[in-house]
Amino acid sequence: MKITVINGNLRRGSTWNCMNLFLEKLSEYNETEVVEFALPKGCPKFCTGCFSCFLNGEQTCPHAEYTEPIVKALADSDLIILTSPVYGFDVTGQMKALLDHLCFMWLSHRPNPRLFQSVGLVITTTAGAGLSHTAKTMKNSLQFWGVKKAFTYKKAVAALKWEDIPEPKKAQIKKEIAALAAKVSKAAAGVSKLPTPLKTRFMFYLMKKMLKTGKWDNPCDRKHWESLGWLDGKKPF
Repeated sequence: MKITVINGNLRRGSTWNCMNLFLEKLSEYNETEVVEFALPKGCPKFCTGCFSCFLNGEQTCPHAEYTEPIVKALADSDLIILTSPVYGFDVTGQMKALLDHLCFMWLSHRPNPRLFQSVGLVITTTAGAGLSHTAKTMKNSLQFWGVKKAFTYKKAVAALKWEDIPEPKKAQIKKEIAALAAKVSKAAAGVSKLPTPLKTRFMFYLMKKMLKTGKWDNPCDRKHWESLGWLDGKKPF
């Protein structure tokens, strides 16, 4: 199984440890090949809102040297893992900056058909509150990239450091992650048989209609859809 992990910060705290535990458990079910990025090192630039990726292609992004290796890894993945601790009731600024860079991959622009046969996982922890909003930010991107199924693991650890989490709570986390690894492994193995989410189908056919009727006429997006045969009746799922 090919896995891409994108960590929302460089700190190896509770969120990173949960991710690492998950990979350890998953390796009991599958032979894994992991590509891991840590932000901001993996992409130290903020999106400037220049729209070049939308209008001229992602290769024209002024920060393509950072985004292109990440995009390639995502396209090669059976499982995509996004992690972020809660910062101000949301993802880290570094994670949000990367997700902004990758909006060209959304169903409303140029989705990669390979991602329609991948599985996603969001992992987030906090000492206090904000888990749901943080998880939703990352899950939104997974869903709008078109992944077949997106899982979430979120945990209020009530501690600033992984080492400070009481052992009973750590044992609970390990039990939950072991169960999650089994579910994700099963989903990834049978991804071709999983139903395509209604949101994915709706957005795909809405975008197809808009491109065919000219209501959305971005030449770069149109060329992408035409090259894949999607405007001529070919279906990606």
